[in-house]
Amino acid sequence: MSGIILVTLPIGNIEDITTRALNTLKNVDYIFAEDTRVLKKLLSDLGLSYENKNINSFHDHSEEHKLNNIIKIARENTTVIVSDAGSPIVSDPAFPIVQAALKEGIQVDSASGVSAVTYALELSGLAPTPFHFHGFIARESSKKNEAMDLFSSQYGTHIFFEGVSRVIKTLEELCDKFKDNDIVVARELSKEFQSVYRFKGSEFLEMKNSIIQKGEFVILINNPNKSAAKSPKLESLAQEIISKGAKPKLVAKLLGEITGDNSKDLYEKIKKS
Repeated sequence: MSGIILVTLPIGNIEDITTRALNTLKNVDYIFAEDTRVLKKLLSDLGLSYENKNINSFHDHSEEHKLNNIIKIARENTTVIVSDAGSPIVSDPAFPIVQAALKEGIQVDSASGVSAVTYALELSGLAPTPFHFHGFIARESSKKNEAMDLFSSQYGTHIFFEGVSRVIKTLEELCDKFKDNDIVVARELSKEFQSVYRFKGSEFLEMKNSIIQKGEFVILINNPNKSAAKSPKLESLAQEIISKGAKPKLVAKLLGEITGDNSKDLYEKIKKS
């Protein structure tokens, strides 16, 4: 047997391990982990011996030769890829491995399990479809603002991860921009001190001191507006096109085709801008 298996590990409660994932970890000889110490502790807690297993690290900053080594091993052996928790492909380092394996014709399989994304969505009480997952939100202010502009222009529930050192600042910025939107903060999912906070953006300042600033966070925000015409970039672009000689009615028709909004309403909005 050969190939790569992506194994999803529990995000907190080890009872969430699937039977398939458990058997896969038990029977393979080669495992690449985000942090080998974390994996070895989990294997011990699960009652699995790792003494005769070949366990190595692979993370976001691993050198190319490590990636090439994984591909070389996977050509002849079943090779497991795991992150510290959850799916190794969701905001974790498995993606370049999957790309390289598929390019080389190596089989890729998955022993999936609990994901923090779906777990948070289930608990949030927000509309589950459509939802948009953004991974970890950008640290740079300009890129973070771009992400928040996207939240306002895309209908549905937006989900992203945030680090404990930045969560309050990000929430302050988010709630200042989205005062009327439903926002949910899910903390330490599936663990002993799991917490879920649900509020409107305008309510954040009153309750921010109740948010425990420890652990791992998933933030969700719902945009119930199906119109994409609220996008500042789209409006700005429309005005730029008009300034270069395009007829407002024609631009309104084009925007109507893109957003699904009534072109007459868009025309009136453009005239007022």
